[in-house]
Amino acid sequence: SRDLGEWAVADDATLDGRIARLTGVAPDAAQRAHARRLFAAVLDLPGGMRISTIHAFCQSLLRGFPLEAGLTPQFSVAEDRDALAMLAEAREAVLGAAASTDAMEALAALTPPTSFAELVRALNQDRAALAAAAPPGQEGALLARLARRLGLEEGEDEPGLIAAAVACTPDLAEIAGLLAGSKTGSDRERGARMRAWLALDPAARAAAWADWCGIFLTKEEAAYSDKFLATKGGLGNAQPIVLAAMRAEADRLAAIAERRRAIRLLGATRALLALAAPVIAAYAVRKSGRGMLDFDDLIDKARAVLRDPGSAWVLFKLDGGLDHVLLDEAQDSNAAQWGIARALTEEFFAGAGARDRPRSVFAVGDVKQSIYGFQGADPDGFTRERDHFQSAAEQAELGFRRVQLNVSFRSTVPVLDLVDKVFEGAAAQPGVVEPGEPPLKHFADREGQAGMVELWPAEEDPGDSPPEPWLVPEAPVATTGSADARLAVKIAHTIKGWVANGEMLPARARPIRYGDVLVLVRKRSGAFIPTLVRTLKELGVAVGGLDRLVLVNQIAVQDLLALADALLLPDDDLQLAGALKSPIFGLSEDDLFTLAHGRTGSLAVALARHRAGASALGRAADLFTQLAQRADFTGPHTLFAEVLGEHGGRARLLARLGPDAADAIDEFLGTALAHERAHPPSLQLFVQWLRQGGAMVKREQDAGLDQVRIMTVHNAKGLQAPIVILPDTIGPGATDRGVRWGDDFDGTKLPYWAPNASFHVPPYRDLLDAERAAAERESHRLLYVALTRAEDRLLIAGWQRKTRPQGCWYDLIAEGFSRLPEVEQAEDGVLRYACAQTAPPRTEAAAAAAQSCVLPEWATRPAPPEGAEEALSPSALPGEDEGPVANPRAANDPTGQRFRRGRLVH
Repeated sequence: SRDLGEWAVADDATLDGRIARLTGVAPDAAQRAHARRLFAAVLDLPGGMRISTIHAFCQSLLRGFPLEAGLTPQFSVAEDRDALAMLAEAREAVLGAAASTDAMEALAALTPPTSFAELVRALNQDRAALAAAAPPGQEGALLARLARRLGLEEGEDEPGLIAAAVACTPDLAEIAGLLAGSKTGSDRERGARMRAWLALDPAARAAAWADWCGIFLTKEEAAYSDKFLATKGGLGNAQPIVLAAMRAEADRLAAIAERRRAIRLLGATRALLALAAPVIAAYAVRKSGRGMLDFDDLIDKARAVLRDPGSAWVLFKLDGGLDHVLLDEAQDSNAAQWGIARALTEEFFAGAGARDRPRSVFAVGDVKQSIYGFQGADPDGFTRERDHFQSAAEQAELGFRRVQLNVSFRSTVPVLDLVDKVFEGAAAQPGVVEPGEPPLKHFADREGQAGMVELWPAEEDPGDSPPEPWLVPEAPVATTGSADARLAVKIAHTIKGWVANGEMLPARARPIRYGDVLVLVRKRSGAFIPTLVRTLKELGVAVGGLDRLVLVNQIAVQDLLALADALLLPDDDLQLAGALKSPIFGLSEDDLFTLAHGRTGSLAVALARHRAGASALGRAADLFTQLAQRADFTGPHTLFAEVLGEHGGRARLLARLGPDAADAIDEFLGTALAHERAHPPSLQLFVQWLRQGGAMVKREQDAGLDQVRIMTVHNAKGLQAPIVILPDTIGPGATDRGVRWGDDFDGTKLPYWAPNASFHVPPYRDLLDAERAAAERESHRLLYVALTRAEDRLLIAGWQRKTRPQGCWYDLIAEGFSRLPEVEQAEDGVLRYACAQTAPPRTEAAAAAAQSCVLPEWATRPAPPEGAEEALSPSALPGEDEGPVANPRAANDPTGQRFRRGRLVH
């Protein structure tokens, strides 16, 4: 809209030049006049130009046609925290009912409660696939199909399999005797173990089956090699006979072990589904009862409406109001989202509707940047759908164009040269450069702008030996610190030095600011980010903190929740002791011992005896009593605000935990306030909601603030910064997904859950191999996204503790540096590749906007004091043409006109 506004007021020569650069043809008078009217046409669109996410579009669609979707007209969309809280409620209700005791006992032996919650959450995201594989009431059929896929008979179990295997054991007594008489000790030991097992009765043999398998199989349940089963030096001429018998038995036991793993896998999946399916069903009931949908429901419901033949008139209404559809970030779409796009655009290529007026589908996507596989994004879907739309357009005799996006308007030449060289290597190409495609070649719009890329030597673990257990040293033990902590400190001092020393950004003709720096990591876990944030704050560097916070994992929040637990249940001695020991009350170990030792009642009763005292215990007792009296009459936000402000809790927490605890405290208060706005102001309800939902706080890193930003590469997608630092380039990336889906013989999907390697069977191993290959391809695409976030400068570093993983980012980038010309190596081992400034400095967008925007005099003059006689003159007030103007046509329009010329942005 900004460009269209400039077209409306530009002179003819300027406008002709802009249009010619876009179209390649000089415009005539009619085209020039049409271009000038486009700005007004956009402003006059019914409801304005609709730019929304796919979820927002689906919500708007369902708002217009709730009955067709089977929804209440006033449904609401559950936020992530509310959805997680409802899922936790459903999980606790199902586990509390204990409808399937056998499944619960089996699952308890396989996974801890926290992992079960994650598994249920993953299955809930795959509930559409689960419903397709096992409709309600047909879970048994799903397990029967899974058993057939694993090669198992109906009702087969491990005890029966072992009993049958014991009964079929060949007579190896003579072989055991030959081994016992061998000259080699390993043979004699094996023979003795065989004789001991063969001497048992069948029931005892079954009980000692693991001992028999240990003679022939490794710990991984693979058959031993020939040299371990029978040695030639010890057995002489008898070795071939002994080896043949031992090899046959080893192969038999390996096949039985494989079948046992299949039985375990089937049992684990059965136990998981027996508990997870009722949880998912109970979660759906809770959503329906509250009239809520989660984000996955929006996609599923919208697709169902658009595909329902009984609701064809919905598509008819939408088709009348849709001329052009723009799909942005299309490479991150999944099959369901592409299904919605297909349904909306089918009539574009059908019959007369394909030709009576110009209609278009414009999909923008870069498969190299598809990095959300864990959210269901299908990178192959972009190519598949491109071919589909091309075929549809050709059949309708319409035009179709593929446009290559290989010009970068963001990065300087050194950054783009490094990207091209990194993905020139065969090891980095899978997922980014497909077989048969030419190598990457980026063209820089910023030709002549100064830029630089640096590769720091990897920090290695110093290998400090751990102190002796239970041995208190006479003097503090000096350690060099872990590799990641040392790298965090080094980066923090580097950023501080850039700003303190006034280092310049030649491409922008100004010194570096803290807001220019963006630190990208692959994962938030570990000590690197907390160390970096703490060091930056200690150095006085403005830093935005973490972009994601799990509140209940923060120590300051745990102290506040311990206080809440003690206020809700004063007899909870453990939580009260934790609250008293926290900085909120500040009791020492000696104070707590004095209070707790020798008491006859609860800790709260003992504390109450010290009320009105002048000691630390007396002050703590007075504060706890005051808070307990307030807890029932104030909301959680008000209560915690008083604790942190009026009673000095915030200052004491920061003094004890450091300045980086301020982020967690601020977000905790904000979450408490948000909860009060949406729920009854109850302390107990807030604490339960916070713990059930996990309270993952998503914090937007504002690029407009002058502070260092720290983000994951996934969250930085679509963002950029003058200086990007990649410190996490050696460690592993994604973690285990838990539940996996594989194809049945007929192509339908089946769920597999293997808690560990003892459950792995060939079909599951095939899934793992395919997943590892897909994860490697996505890791390369993630590297591409990370490298291309940099505008002017890119700094790559890394740390390693033991061995460096093969094919890690650091090695791929180092290979790219080896292909660059004229790389400089400093004395400290840093590699640099740079180009000098040969073009005019880049104009800062903010400065240009400030210069082009002249505010009226009244906007900068302080408002007169209340009651003053002075009043603004009419001429100083905003005129009718200034400021936003409400559009009465922006209201809801159930006729479908609100979708006219809509834009779907993924």
